[in-house]
Amino acid sequence: MDKETLIKHIESGLSTYKIANLENYSNSTIRYWLKKYDLKTKRSENKGVEVFNKTCPMCSKTKTLDEFYDRRNKVGNSPYCKPCTKIQTIERQRKLKQDAINYKGGCCQKCGYNKYNGALEFHHIDPTQKDFTIAHLKLTTFNETIKKELDKCILVCANCHREIHGGL
Repeated sequence: MDKETLIKHIESGLSTYKIANLENYSNSTIRYWLKKYDLKTKRSENKGVEVFNKTCPMCSKTKTLDEFYDRRNKVGNSPYCKPCTKIQTIERQRKLKQDAINYKGGCCQKCGYNKYNGALEFHHIDPTQKDFTIAHLKLTTFNETIKKELDKCILVCANCHREIHGGL
């Protein structure tokens, strides 16, 4: 690839990816020629500099794009920053567990314990009938699928659960 064409593309603000597509080369070939001619695209010159910013609608703070998760199988970044995404995930998981606990009666079915939701667990009565583990759910809503699985379980506190598995 000739140097003048590469310079023209760089000056027009194209990335290595866009240059490769335009010139019908691979991305690594473009990087090779950039290095050979000691050239850099505008984006690589600005690496580390806060060029792209986005505002999180939850905390209303403007942050750089690296402070947002990439969306799985989607274009762009998550609408919420990483700390706000973490808070949302924890709140969603706690609500889902609370809904499941309420569905199963709200307390240990062996001893009646109900002080702390973190100490309440779901025990499958027949492990061979288990389709999935309630604690490892990645679902966002309490639905019929969860209810069907909960119907195969009893709600017990951590101590009673250990006793069940210990054969007591």
